[in-house]
Amino acid sequence: MTVRSSVLALAALLGACSSSAPTSPMATETARPHAPAPPGWLQHDMDRPQPPRVEPADGALPVAPPSDAVVLIGPDGSGLGNWEADSGDPAPWRVEDGALVVEPGTGGIRSKESFGDVQVHIEWKPAAEPEKDGQNRSNSGLFLADGRYEVQILDVWDNRTYADGRAAAIYGQFPPLFDATRPPDEWQAYDVYFRLPRFSDGGELLEEARMTVVHNGVLVQNNEVLPGTTIWLESLPYEPHDGGRIGLQDHGSPTRFRNLWVRRIPEREAPPAGYARFDAADLTDAERDRLVGRYAREEGGFFVIERLGDGLGLSMPWRSGVLPIVPLSPTELQLQNTAGRFDVTLDAAGAVSEIAFTMGGATYRATPE
Repeated sequence: MTVRSSVLALAALLGACSSSAPTSPMATETARPHAPAPPGWLQHDMDRPQPPRVEPADGALPVAPPSDAVVLIGPDGSGLGNWEADSGDPAPWRVEDGALVVEPGTGGIRSKESFGDVQVHIEWKPAAEPEKDGQNRSNSGLFLADGRYEVQILDVWDNRTYADGRAAAIYGQFPPLFDATRPPDEWQAYDVYFRLPRFSDGGELLEEARMTVVHNGVLVQNNEVLPGTTIWLESLPYEPHDGGRIGLQDHGSPTRFRNLWVRRIPEREAPPAGYARFDAADLTDAERDRLVGRYAREEGGFFVIERLGDGLGLSMPWRSGVLPIVPLSPTELQLQNTAGRFDVTLDAAGAVSEIAFTMGGATYRATPE
């Protein structure tokens, strides 16, 4: 049994109040160092301040998915075939009265598809369990990346628990900034924006995971940097991974789910190799100096080309700072950091008669004042 699975088994034996996660490939056979805790608070400290109450606005649910979303649970609770048990067997939960419902004691389920960086929308409704309290009242969880990161699901209406384990907490790490829960007889919604950690080819952590959570239309987790993976008792340190499946937890309560859809978030496209590498011309002092001056624009206003050290710069009255200019030739200039180009027209005497500045699909003409 791995260290991670040993911890989870112990949690189950003790009736743990939290997050035993779906089986995860990140388990190791040897003990690992501790993940750094968020500064200032011990995990699960009951004295940690509870978030202030914010009444969420009335919002129409279910929320329709965008065109590029992968719908894992429909607004009517359909989609059980998109899920499986942790063992790989068919998902043992049931669809009932327009919701996918946890079948207590059968174990968590996980999506058949894997995901990387994601936007996840999920709607959930607590089980009616007023006789329970703390972490036992309609506990479940939304797990990302094969169980590594959890957003807590819990009925906290008139039900005090530790702040980092309440609804909308990044489990064991960050309480929500606000309590935006609805009464337990109403549907709730999370919108989770998650960026995976980044690792080098050699497995070195380059960038921690980040998570933003909106609960019932209220921002409650603001681009939090996760110190490690989430689990009961103590966060575990990062190990290299590339994402994984989405999981929903069975914690012994028939919590209800519907309208779970996922959008895959791509990396921003990088420019091609050699992009914006300009071959600067070596202008003479005279060629530079004749460009220096103030130029009146046809549509009003003006440009100023000035000396910037040994080079040239552009300034304009409506913005601060001076923009470096790269000369490509005596009559062709390029802004160093912006896709803006100047074409210079010289008169018969070699003086500047007009400058045409092209940027963003438009051309602006100016003449010396």
